[in-house]
Amino acid sequence: MSWLPSLKAGVSALTLCAMTGCASLSGDFHDHMAGYTGARVIDNSTAYSPDLDCLARAATAGRPRIAVGDVNDLTGRFSSLDGTVATQGTALMVMSALDRAGFPLAERLDTRVAQQELEFANSRLIGPDGQPTQNYRRVMAGSIAGSDYIILGGVTELNFNLHSGVAEARIGPLIGGRRHYAMTVGLDLRLVDATDLRVIDIVSQSKVIRGHEIRAGVFEFIGDTTLDIGMGERVQEPVHTAIRTIVESAVFDLVSGLAGPAAQTCSTAGTAATGTPVSFQTPTSGD
Repeated sequence: MSWLPSLKAGVSALTLCAMTGCASLSGDFHDHMAGYTGARVIDNSTAYSPDLDCLARAATAGRPRIAVGDVNDLTGRFSSLDGTVATQGTALMVMSALDRAGFPLAERLDTRVAQQELEFANSRLIGPDGQPTQNYRRVMAGSIAGSDYIILGGVTELNFNLHSGVAEARIGPLIGGRRHYAMTVGLDLRLVDATDLRVIDIVSQSKVIRGHEIRAGVFEFIGDTTLDIGMGERVQEPVHTAIRTIVESAVFDLVSGLAGPAAQTCSTAGTAATGTPVSFQTPTSGD
C-alpha cells in the first residue's frame, strides 16, 4: 500500500523523539493553565434566591440563632461509575441558604477543631502569640453561643425515569432522534426548638428534573471497519443544582415565619403571580 512508507516514517520519528526525550523542545516552557481558565466564577444562586435575599433585607434585631444538624442523602442511590447520585453536602447548602436569609448561625455541623481548641484552652496552652504567658485563654462559663432552633432532615427521594419517550427516524444511513426523560428529587426538613426539642414545622418538597437528548449519527462500513461519526446534544438540569433549589425553597418556608412581620412581603419576591419561580439564567461557559 502506498501509505505504508509514510506511516512507518512517522512512527520512526515518534520513536526517536521518545528515546531522546525531545531535547530540542526542552526550552519551551509555558503556563500549563494558559487558555484553560474556562467559565468565570459566579454566585451560586437559584430561582428562589431572591426570596432569601428579601428575608435578609427585612432583617430585624433579635432574630433567632439557628443550628444545622445532619441533612444526609437517604436515597441509597449509588452508581458504580459516578458514586453517589445525590450530593453529600446538603447540610452545607442549608447553612448557605440560612446565611443568605440573614439568620445568625451556630456551628454544630463540625465541631472537631473547636473541641480541640477547647481542650487546649482547658489545659492553659493557648496564648496570644504562642509564647509562655500568664495571659492564656480562659474558658468561661456560658462562652459558647447557644442555638434557638435546629434544622434536620435529608434527601429522601430520587426517582429515575419518571417519564420517558423516544422518537426516531431513519433514512438510509442517517439516523435522527430525540429522547426526553424526567426524574424527581425530594427533600424533607424539620425545624426543632432547641430548648425543648419540639418539632415546630416540617417541610417536604420535590422537584422534577427534565432532560432531553438530540442525536444524529452516520454509520459507514468498510470491510471489517465501522466508522461512527455522530453529533449529539444532551440537556439535563444537574441533580445537585436541583437539590440546592429545593433547599432554598424549603428553608424559606421553614424560617420565613421567624423573620418578623416585614418578611411577609417576601413570598412573592422571586415568584410570578402564578407562584412559579422566575426564570434563572445560567451563564454560558464562554462568559
